[in-house]
Amino acid sequence: MRDPHPRIPLAAWAPGEPLLKLRFLLRYALFWFLLFTLLRVVFLAYHAPETNQIGAATIAGLLLRGARMDASATAYLLVIPTILLALAPLFPPRALRAVLRAYSRLAIAIAALLATVDVELFAKWGARIDATLLPYLRTPREAAASAESSPVALLALLLLILIAFGVWAYHRFVDRHFENEAPGGRLLRTAPPLLLGCTLLLVPIRGGLQWTPLNPSSTYFSHSDFANQAGLNVAWNFLHSLTIKDYRTTNPYASAITESDARQLVDSLLHTTDSTTRQLLRMKQPNVILIIWESGTAKIIQRLGGLAGITPHFDSLSHTGVLFDAMYASGNRSAKGLAAILSGWPAQSDAPILSSPARAARLPGLAEDLSADGYHTSFYYGGELEFADFKSYLVAHGFDRIIGEQDFDRRDWGSKWGAHDHVVLGRLLSDSRAFRRPFFATLFTLSSHEPYDVPMQPVIAGNSEQVHFLNAHIYTDRSLGNFVAAASRETWWDSTLVIIIADHGHPLPKLPPPQGEQASELYHIPMLWLGGALAVRDTVITVVGSQVDVAPTLLAQLGRPHAQYKWGKNLLAADVQPFAFFGYLDGFGWVDARGRLVYSYNSREVMQRTPGADEQQVRAGEAYQRLTYQDFLGR
Repeated sequence: MRDPHPRIPLAAWAPGEPLLKLRFLLRYALFWFLLFTLLRVVFLAYHAPETNQIGAATIAGLLLRGARMDASATAYLLVIPTILLALAPLFPPRALRAVLRAYSRLAIAIAALLATVDVELFAKWGARIDATLLPYLRTPREAAASAESSPVALLALLLLILIAFGVWAYHRFVDRHFENEAPGGRLLRTAPPLLLGCTLLLVPIRGGLQWTPLNPSSTYFSHSDFANQAGLNVAWNFLHSLTIKDYRTTNPYASAITESDARQLVDSLLHTTDSTTRQLLRMKQPNVILIIWESGTAKIIQRLGGLAGITPHFDSLSHTGVLFDAMYASGNRSAKGLAAILSGWPAQSDAPILSSPARAARLPGLAEDLSADGYHTSFYYGGELEFADFKSYLVAHGFDRIIGEQDFDRRDWGSKWGAHDHVVLGRLLSDSRAFRRPFFATLFTLSSHEPYDVPMQPVIAGNSEQVHFLNAHIYTDRSLGNFVAAASRETWWDSTLVIIIADHGHPLPKLPPPQGEQASELYHIPMLWLGGALAVRDTVITVVGSQVDVAPTLLAQLGRPHAQYKWGKNLLAADVQPFAFFGYLDGFGWVDARGRLVYSYNSREVMQRTPGADEQQVRAGEAYQRLTYQDFLGR
């Protein structure tokens, strides 16, 4: 039988040498372009419920726009093979082939790994994988524990299939053609056109000849955030984030609004008069216990319009204290929530300030301010304090006592994260009897974090991640209820304020439209004030606020100045302007009395809005983001 791919002796190569090598490179490029398309199809299939909701026309649109980014990623990968083929006459064909094969297999493995991690990470974070993942890898045990709630076996199988298919396809459609198209030739005949072609790769790399290079906004075209993000090339997006997510030296939001206009607008929104403050406390220097509830989304709180039966203790306690029913998280990660609550720092979409310890140390802090007023300060966490740079922040802000996982007996570590919530709450209750008065104690729960490993029999039957999530919150709710019941019998209870607030929201539980379709619902969180220091009971505060308002609101109740928390406001002042800002991806959300909206800097348009939301809110969000980011750069 005639060989369909006869080997051509090197001596026979003539003017067609560059064309043969070009044919090999085109084959190589087509392989990668189709592989990237396959990875996008895998993403869409993995998230089939969301894919089914966006419709065929939108799917076609995201595939079309994603193709441009796939071409860019392909062009990046072509640079090294093009250079190698240009210099092919200098190397033995066998060695050249081995190098190209190793390079390609490594790239296939990395692309498959990123795609596999990405499909599950998107389900948890609502964002495609980027460099913000890297700080969490500094604490590998916690990262591994977080992954336990994921279908690890399925993901491992998916990874193996993608790698095996990629390697097979490369061999079948690229590698087997190497000897016919790629090796040998004459250097002076081969190198110039191929090196010229290498420089021309800059065109697809930057996405064309337009003035602005390709960026994530290139895939944004729909009002569906899922569709816009599905258009991203996972490998391109990750590598792109490595180049821009490092702390910038210029403000990327400066062009949206002038500094003077932004300052005038934001100052008008943040100004409050403390003399008009509604007093909720019956004393000026109570003990304060601040409990930060991991992933405590409003979607699980029945009294906030969430699911019934998940937090009966919280719902009951809300009638004994003051419930703030329009509170929003500043960001989507624990480190952002910690900085927002304790330092009044608004979350920046691409600049988690705790990852920059020097900047974080220069923030104001409740622990420092209350310590200056004679408070004993402490922080309790059942997990590793190094996680997400917690420890450097806590030490820098002068907490007198910092308790982490190593302070608990291993037998109390039911979870791989560390000690369970009821154990940590019990430790705080026990230690509080010896605290110097007044005291300020902060406790961060963790049992409702993935992998949702809690020490109780499941209340809700099933094995889905949502079921595990809900059962974990049922457990944390019980733990909080038991803690409050026990604390109310302590001698210090009558002079104590307890504040319960979430660190951030969560994509779970998945709720049907309209409640589940608005991105702003992901940021709606509870805040409840309890304790004997309260002068009022069974009260609801409907003022729209954010985590960054906690410190100024509390300090105003204590009769203390709070100008250092310049991005928050006193929610209980009579002249307060109710609003909440949250940073997400490369955009922001804005909530006020008129409605809620989510604005994307990628597409330069409002992605989601409720009736009543208007362009004035966009302007306010642009002003707030511009000034807060400028503050970040100056820290």
